[in-house]
Amino acid sequence: MMKKLFLAAQLLLGLGLTSCGQEDTPITHQRATTTERISLSVDFASEESNARAMTITSGGSDLEGKRDAWSDYDYMRYRFARKGASKAVFSQEATEPVTLVFYHGGNVYPVESQVKLQNVNGHYRGDIEAELPAALSGVTRSDIQVAGVLGATSVDATTGKVTVTAPPAIVEGEEMQTMPMYFQKTALRAGSTHLSGLRFQFLGVMVVVPVAVKQEWSTHPIEVSIANHVFTPDVFTFGPARFTESQVEVDLSQGGAPKLTRTSSSTYVHPLRKTEVISGDEPKVHILYVFPVRLEYPMPMRPTLYGQYYPKTVGRQYDQTRGKEFVIPRAPAPGVQEFEQGSRSIVYDMTVSFYNGNNGVGTFKGDNQKTDYSVFSGRDVGTKIPGRGWS
Repeated sequence: MMKKLFLAAQLLLGLGLTSCGQEDTPITHQRATTTERISLSVDFASEESNARAMTITSGGSDLEGKRDAWSDYDYMRYRFARKGASKAVFSQEATEPVTLVFYHGGNVYPVESQVKLQNVNGHYRGDIEAELPAALSGVTRSDIQVAGVLGATSVDATTGKVTVTAPPAIVEGEEMQTMPMYFQKTALRAGSTHLSGLRFQFLGVMVVVPVAVKQEWSTHPIEVSIANHVFTPDVFTFGPARFTESQVEVDLSQGGAPKLTRTSSSTYVHPLRKTEVISGDEPKVHILYVFPVRLEYPMPMRPTLYGQYYPKTVGRQYDQTRGKEFVIPRAPAPGVQEFEQGSRSIVYDMTVSFYNGNNGVGTFKGDNQKTDYSVFSGRDVGTKIPGRGWS
């Protein structure tokens, strides 16, 4: 398992803010046999950080529920009263693996190295030392370019493309494993063994999903009591349009922002951190770090959460043999073509307040045959109109 890291400084994930609610193989490397060495200095952020901060934060605070009249039904929704920049810092000074890819004359040379993280007056930076591949011995330094990836899963020694995998999801306040980052292709300096001015940037997008469970008074008969069940959200997806992926291949060869391509092992259905929630618990803010892939043309997002729910027995205990599958749907959001790398998406409306019948579909997580998921939502629409919980 990778060492647990946190991103240095107040990383401005919120700059490309996209709110999805109504608001808004082992690593293989080219072995270096030359003794020619270079050093790289890498920065991690544009602002100073609080060195004592130890957790990744969503950037949202004061999650509030509000019941509004909506068309011909009431709508219970939870929103952050305030939103700021997401923040994370490294847990400590450490030495971590980094994958470098050298480019020259149409050829690529992956090299395994390490980045030494340092906390300088509350600001994190890194130093990397590496040996040049033997094939580059004697080549003019300025004719060589280098790019780097922190948190790589593997690298193709022929193409130089690096595979990265999403870290496990967390609930806000917990530690997250390495959130893969990159620095773009940059030429080495002529006559120098040192290159500075590099900066690691996010490869992925942060997805923030507040999930609230609270039974509300309903204008319809309460056919399933939310208060008498335990809910365990399992997976989240933006829908089969595949806006986000769990694993991508990173091509840094063109310079600038890298091109991300989903791998055959990737999925758009993202596992959530396991939680058990009963009515009245504080909402859980789930945080995922996944990778955006540009679509050919804009598609509507369909944020959907799936899970299991069980009848309570005593206190918070429940009968695990009587679980049923549920879905929290949301009406399609306006079409988009991509998420920006380094952006943040806050997905609202993942609220369990009303039971809307056993008419949910599994289409949005690739289970096209199953149509009997129990639908829960923040919409007080009852169960009489099949599929109404989706509108």
